Amino acid sequence: MSTTEGAHELTDVMDQLVDNTEGETITLDELFQSLDSRSYGPLLLVVGLIAISPIGGIPGMSLVTGSLIMILCLQMMMGRSHPWLPERLMSIEFPRERLERTVDSGRPWAKWLETALHRRLSVLTKGPALIGIGVISILLAITFFPLALVPFGVFVPGLAITLLALGVTARDGLLVLLGYAGAIVAIVLMFVYWPF
Repeated sequence: MSTTEGAHELTDVMDQLVDNTEGETITLDELFQSLDSRSYGPLLLVVGLIAISPIGGIPGMSLVTGSLIMILCLQMMMGRSHPWLPERLMSIEFPRERLERTVDSGRPWAKWLETALHRRLSVLTKGPALIGIGVISILLAITFFPLALVPFGVFVPGLAITLLALGVTARDGLLVLLGYAGAIVAIVLMFVYWPF
């Protein structure tokens, strides 16, 4: 499966996470190794999905996903061909049951979203545009740290990052624009409902 061809990027990625892993618990490294692609789009997409899923509700997971997003985006902006991820973060485990529940509940939404995926405005998904996507994603990931104290507080910024990552993966610039809009909403909500 090529993660940039066809209209099934999201469900393909989600299915790989379940089909290519085994055991009662799964590490983040095993989750990433289950993907056919090690490019930045799919990796960021998986981290974004974790952040907005029931897995993201595990105490401390927001700190992990926020850190991974920043590490991936920094390397993407530097133009590294293959991302490096710290072993300490990649060794973190979570129950497989949460992964399966996340994929099952998210599949109908993923199929609906895929009907709108197209290769368009691709200039917004590659080259210099990746720097902008990286900067916005890092700013959103920084909010994960204070919002880790709020149950599912990272959902809105996590959703924005997921849209940006899916746009890069599917080469859909319109989805990237929606991700930027989601980032604006997340920032506004942070100022309006800042819990500290």
